[in-house]
Amino acid sequence: MHKTTERGRSAGLLEPERARDLPRSNRPAETANISEPFLEETVNVEAARTVLRERRRGRRGSKFASGFSPKSRWGRIAAGAVILVGLGLATAMVWEMKSMMLHNPRFLLQSNKDIHVTGNRVVPAGEVLAFFAPDLRRSIFRVPLAERQKELEEIRWVRRATVMRIWPDHLAVHLVERAPIAFARDGNTIRLVDGDGVLLNLPSGAARHYSFPVVTGVSSAEPLAARAARIEQYRQFAQALDAQGDHVSATLSEVDLSDPEDIRAVFTGGSHPPVVHFGVGNFLPRYRAYRAHLAEWLQQYPELRSVDMRYGRQVVLDTGVQREAASQETANAVAANTGKASPAHPKKILPAKTRTVARRTHSHARRRNVKASHRRKGQRHVRSHSSERGHRVRHPIMHVVNGM
Repeated sequence: MHKTTERGRSAGLLEPERARDLPRSNRPAETANISEPFLEETVNVEAARTVLRERRRGRRGSKFASGFSPKSRWGRIAAGAVILVGLGLATAMVWEMKSMMLHNPRFLLQSNKDIHVTGNRVVPAGEVLAFFAPDLRRSIFRVPLAERQKELEEIRWVRRATVMRIWPDHLAVHLVERAPIAFARDGNTIRLVDGDGVLLNLPSGAARHYSFPVVTGVSSAEPLAARAARIEQYRQFAQALDAQGDHVSATLSEVDLSDPEDIRAVFTGGSHPPVVHFGVGNFLPRYRAYRAHLAEWLQQYPELRSVDMRYGRQVVLDTGVQREAASQETANAVAANTGKASPAHPKKILPAKTRTVARRTHSHARRRNVKASHRRKGQRHVRSHSSERGHRVRHPIMHVVNGM
């Protein structure tokens, strides 16, 4: 038989014999989830004494440390002293390092050979190095990088500049130059212009490096925003012509942007190619219709001066030929307005009332002639048209084209 210890009895355990004498229940005992009873191990006396000693030492140390805690007076004094000493050491180290970087000969920028310039194709390297003349024989840490970058970007050909220090005694300068897209007629001077509307002076040998059309209507007297808007209009025009991959813009000779509502262009080919009015849209179909009928028009009108493609299928041509009837009509108009007869007729002096009636009669006759000319099949006279190349469109002919 197993007997419990005194300690077991105090814990409420029963002896086996006594347990058999107790009445049993008819229900089965559910003992599956009852854990096995355990007995406490014998306490190690030496281990307990060691723990007590450690606790006593900890209490003494905490009392000693509490006197120097940040909450106490001496603790705050000690913490402040440590912080001051640390700040002093850090300041001394920073000062020493700064003095070393600014005055140590190892970091001096000796000459222009220690400045590496990249990205320049038009801007001479000597022009770039001139900005760093005050920095020679000085530490690279004394070079004002932001100031030098701003000065370099003031060069007309420089779009963006980057200046960097290279350890221990070099500088690196990288330039992004402007990319011209056309020649610009600025008064009597031919310049280059980039996509932002900035006018650039021609570098040496520009004719060997650039092949662009000449853009008119872009002047240095205008603000940069206005020039940028017109150049953007030119870029859209060129991109529309090249939309099908035919590189039509490569055949442009001159583009007039003076009128924002009408882009006028001259293409290469022929001794005197006509000016083509494109308006503000539908550029590629208008160009194709122009190319399809150009040979026919030149055969009929060898002195063709301009072609206006802005009116859909109705194309207005300036033939540049002064006909005999038109000359006589002009002479009669001058005679009616000034009271002077044409040189082909003797001079007649009429009373004022008679001259007025004559002018009215001539005006009605001229209107009848114009209406009659409009009835002609295949071509029509237009009474007036816009100016082109500084002259009046004297003899416009209207043709009907297909494919517009």
